[in-house]
Amino acid sequence: MRVLVVGGSGSGKSAYAERLAARLAEQRTYVATMRNEGTEADERIRRHREQRADLGFVTIECPDSLAAACREKAEGVVLVDDLGNLVANALFAPDGTMTDPATVLDRLAGEVEALAQSYEHAVLVGNEVGSEGVYRFEGTNVWVRLIGALNCRIAASFDEVVEVVAGVPCHVKGDAA
Repeated sequence: MRVLVVGGSGSGKSAYAERLAARLAEQRTYVATMRNEGTEADERIRRHREQRADLGFVTIECPDSLAAACREKAEGVVLVDDLGNLVANALFAPDGTMTDPATVLDRLAGEVEALAQSYEHAVLVGNEVGSEGVYRFEGTNVWVRLIGALNCRIAASFDEVVEVVAGVPCHVKGDAA
């Protein structure tokens, strides 16, 4: 089964995805995409580690690429949390320059597909974006469009899409898991 879980910031999407992944398989791989860059990131990473502490995940840190998490016919489930961080890390270089969005989209879509094919089950956490309107910083607008495009590509090929709203999973595509 391949499931895309989307939701806004603080919606409960990660907790839902973790519980779903735990139900899907006994062997669980967690792909962490957040770069640890300061106090806020430290706190978020700590909170996510605590949230999944008793769920038996093996964690792989992959802030720049999913290639390191690909396995040849790996058993179990892979959970990627989250695509927003992965896109931001690929789009914005440390020096502030922006990588071509089309290049980022094609690369990440290919990596997602390769990762999803290398495990029995895949659960990806995405971001519900675009409903907030237009942002002042053009880079944020590019990020929003890129996340939306990546979500669409993934949703087209995945079995299920679930949007988590205020902690409640709303099944958009596929059967309720």
